Amino acid sequence: MNATVSHNQIPVVHSIRKDVNREFLTIDVPEGWDDVKRISKTVLIYDGREFTFSGWNSDTNKAYFFRTYPFCGIQGVATFKD
Repeated sequence: MNATVSHNQIPVVHSIRKDVNREFLTIDVPEGWDDVKRISKTVLIYDGREFTFSGWNSDTNKAYFFRTYPFCGIQGVATFKD
């Protein structure tokens, strides 16, 4: 058996906090800020839903992405003008 590496995927932990109406993706960033700066300006798509960067915890080396729940349109995404 052979396996291929997907360069466009990252392992995440999904959670929902209904008290603040948000869904979160938590990502391990073992190299700290070096990992965070590569992903902080991206939009992650999880199960067809878009998540934007929320912040990171340097003590636990975790990065957080969020989405308002229930979904009411694309949140926090802008396009740069050339």
